[in-house]
Amino acid sequence: MARKTRIYNKVFRIVVFTITILTANLLSELLTDYLVSFKNYYRPLVFSLMAMAIIVIIFFPAFQILDHWIKKMSVNVVKTGSSLSGKYSGLLLAFIISVAILTFFYIKMWYDINILDFLFMGKAKLLY
Repeated sequence: MARKTRIYNKVFRIVVFTITILTANLLSELLTDYLVSFKNYYRPLVFSLMAMAIIVIIFFPAFQILDHWIKKMSVNVVKTGSSLSGKYSGLLLAFIISVAILTFFYIKMWYDINILDFLFMGKAKLLY
């Protein structure tokens, strides 16, 4: 039983870490895109230093909050899932839902495609 618990804890940490990385990267790209829209108003060195400072000021507390929030959310989702369908399937379900939500935002950001429109209009094959 202890071995299964250790394996579950490792998988749980990997799931939380994966979701945290993807979410942080998404937020970072959105912030960077927004900041770069102002680059023509400043000299390159001034803009770069200001943008770097803004990124650190925003992301230092954001990473701490995001890490705490995702861990708390993951624990709650997994506990709910485990009470409904078992510990492992609850973790898998939480991971699949999280990746699906992140995929929606990445496709929207990179390709300006609303995946829900494609899915509901029956044109999902255009996405792959």
